[in-house]
Amino acid sequence: MAESAKEIYEFQYMLRKIALTTGEIPLITPDGIYDAVTREAVRAFQTQNSLPPTGNVNKETWDSIFEKYKESVYASSMGEPIYPFTDPSYTSSDGEKSDIIILIQLILSALSVVYDDFEEVAITGVNDEATVAALKRFQSYHQLPETGVLDKRTWDAAAKSFNAYYNDTNYTA
Repeated sequence: MAESAKEIYEFQYMLRKIALTTGEIPLITPDGIYDAVTREAVRAFQTQNSLPPTGNVNKETWDSIFEKYKESVYASSMGEPIYPFTDPSYTSSDGEKSDIIILIQLILSALSVVYDDFEEVAITGVNDEATVAALKRFQSYHQLPETGVLDKRTWDAAAKSFNAYYNDTNYTA
C-alpha cells in the first residue's frame, strides 16, 4: 500500500504518535525510508492489533494505523476550551446571577492558593460583595483598573493565570 517516501513518512509519523501515547509498539523516527526498524514497528503494531504480523503495510494495516492514530491524537489532546464571552463588551453587574460569575468564582477560588492575601471565593453564581472584592484584588495584582467588574480584560487575565497555574501544578479539582 505505502510506496512513496511521503506515504511511508506519513504512516511512520502516525506509528510514532501511537507509540508515544500507548507505549505498546517501538518508537520510530519518521524519515520516509521503509527499513528494518520501520518493518519491526509495523509488525509490532500488527501483532498488538490482531492483524497478520507481516511487517508490510496493506490497506487493512493502513486503515488500522489511521484509526489508532486518531485515537492517540484524541487521547493526548487537551480538553475543549470554553468561551463564555459571546459579547466582548460584557461587564458584570452587582447582584448578577449567571454562569460566567460561577466560572470566575471557580477560577478565583483556584487561584487563591497562588496569592498570599487572597481568600477562597464561595461559588454561589451571584456577583456579591466577596466576588467584587476578589475581582478588585485580582485586578490590582495584574495592573488592571480596580473596578471589581468582570470584563473581557479581567477574564483574559484570570484565564491566563489559571492556565499558567494549571500547567505548573497539573491542578485537579
